[in-house]
Amino acid sequence: MEITWLGDNALLLKGRETKVLLDPAYRAVGAAQGAAEIVVSAGGDNVLRPTQGPQVIARQGEYELRGVSVRGIATSTGTVFVTEVDEVSVCDFGELPGPLNVEALDAIGTIDVLAVSLNQGSAARAVEVAALVSQLQPSVLIPVGFQASGDESLGQLGDFAKEMGLAQVSPQAKLTLAGSPGISDETRVVVLETRH
Repeated sequence: MEITWLGDNALLLKGRETKVLLDPAYRAVGAAQGAAEIVVSAGGDNVLRPTQGPQVIARQGEYELRGVSVRGIATSTGTVFVTEVDEVSVCDFGELPGPLNVEALDAIGTIDVLAVSLNQGSAARAVEVAALVSQLQPSVLIPVGFQASGDESLGQLGDFAKEMGLAQVSPQAKLTLAGSPGISDETRVVVLETRH
């Protein structure tokens, strides 16, 4: 599976047979009609049998579409989605729900990739993301929801990099995973370049 960051909080998951768009900005849903067969986005309504365009999952529940498994899990502040494509599970938080209770942690289960918004790089958000990583222990963490700097500085990634103990950040165009990376003692942070 290939993961590409489309800006804002949106990620495109390209599986062997299906493309899934996670957490697109509202304006991107229409544009997704040609980019993905499935759109997973908190808020709005499910569209499981569209007359045209992608299938949309926006509510709590369990779904199997085109070989993709999606679980919408209730938290104290909304819905968190875990999407499995080509045996890789991706948990998309977008906005953080605060500390997770035991029921939510159990429902989320073991995840391979955690995507979470940095909320434009605030120091408080960096601490919240580090706490979430500690709770979920994903193999890979992908930060989204920040403005990339146009120079060599870390820009909005500065506080996050410091909190996560990153000496340097080298953005890459995409992340490719051939199946689940498995359980790891340390979470690998992958910063992606924005692809519009």
